[in-house]
Amino acid sequence: MVNWKNWNLFLTTVLLCLSINLSYAQPAIQSSINKQEILIGEQFTLTIKADFSKNNYIFHWPIVTDSMAHFEVVNSKIDSIYNNQNLLGIVNTITFTSFDSGKWVLPSLLVKVETIKQDSSFTFFTDSLPVIVSFSTSDTTKQIRDIKPIKEAETTNSIGYWIVGILVLLLLTALYIRWRKRKNKDPHTNKLSKLTAYEEAMQELKNLEEYNLSIREEVKIFHSKMGVIFKQYLSRVYLSAYSNKTTDEILLLLKVQQYNHELLSKVSASLRCGDAVKFAKYLPPILESAEAKKSIEVLIEVIQKNAALNTSTEIKDSKKTN
Repeated sequence: MVNWKNWNLFLTTVLLCLSINLSYAQPAIQSSINKQEILIGEQFTLTIKADFSKNNYIFHWPIVTDSMAHFEVVNSKIDSIYNNQNLLGIVNTITFTSFDSGKWVLPSLLVKVETIKQDSSFTFFTDSLPVIVSFSTSDTTKQIRDIKPIKEAETTNSIGYWIVGILVLLLLTALYIRWRKRKNKDPHTNKLSKLTAYEEAMQELKNLEEYNLSIREEVKIFHSKMGVIFKQYLSRVYLSAYSNKTTDEILLLLKVQQYNHELLSKVSASLRCGDAVKFAKYLPPILESAEAKKSIEVLIEVIQKNAALNTSTEIKDSKKTN
C-alpha cells in the first residue's frame, strides 16, 4: 500500500530543489564589438551582455582603467533589459578609441557574478577580440585586377614642350614680381593681428554661424573654414606650421598633449566630417555640423586654459629662482 503522505512530501521536496536550482542557474554572458577596423581616433564599443531569468545575482563588472595597451577608454555605461517590468538582463557598454596604428587584440576582461544570498559565485572571461587601427580604410573587396599590357612610349619632338615650359615660367615669374610689388605698397598686408590666437579663433568660429547649413555649398565653406581656423590656432599656439598637416597627423600631435580621450575622439569625428564634406561631397545633418564646431571650440578653450596655467607656473618658478 502506497503511503501517499510520504510520496507527496517527496515530490514537494524534489520540486522545491528544482525551483531553487532553476532560479540560481548560471547567467549567460556574451561579449562583442561593433567594429573590427577603425581609423585613428575613431570610437568603437565593447558590449558585455548578461542574460538571466530573475534578479538573483550581483554582477561585478570589469574595472577598466583609462588606458590599456594600444586602447583608451572613452566612457562606460550599464543598462538594464526589462520585459513587462521583469528584469531579463544587464548590458555593460564600454567605448574605446585608439591612436596606435596596427593590428591589436582587445584583451579578455573578468566578470564575476554572485548570488544575492552569496552562497555561490561564477567567474566569466570575455572573448579577446582583434581590432585593426589604420590611417585609412582598407580595400575589403579583395578583387583580382587584370594586369594591363605594356604600352610602347610614344616618341615626340620635345623642343616644342621646352619652349612652352620656358614661356610659362617667364609668365609666372612676371606675375609673382607684380604681386610682390602690390603687396609691398598695400599698408594693410603687413599688419599683424592685434587679437590673441584664442580671441581670433573664437571670433572666426562665431562668424561661421552666418552660414546656412541646409545649403550644400555653404556647408562645404563652413567645414573648410572651420578646419583652417583650427589649424591656424594650433600654429600660433604651438609655434609650428599646422596648415599642411593631415587630420591623422593633427590627431597624433594632440594625442601627445594628453587631452581628454572623449574630447579628442569628438574632435577626430569633427575633422573627419570636414574631410568627408570637402573630398567625398558628404552633406552632414545640421546638428552634426553644429556639434563639430562645438567640439572644436571646447578643445580650443581647453588648450587655452592649459597654456595660461603653464605660463602662470613658469612665472612662479622664475620668481622662486630670483
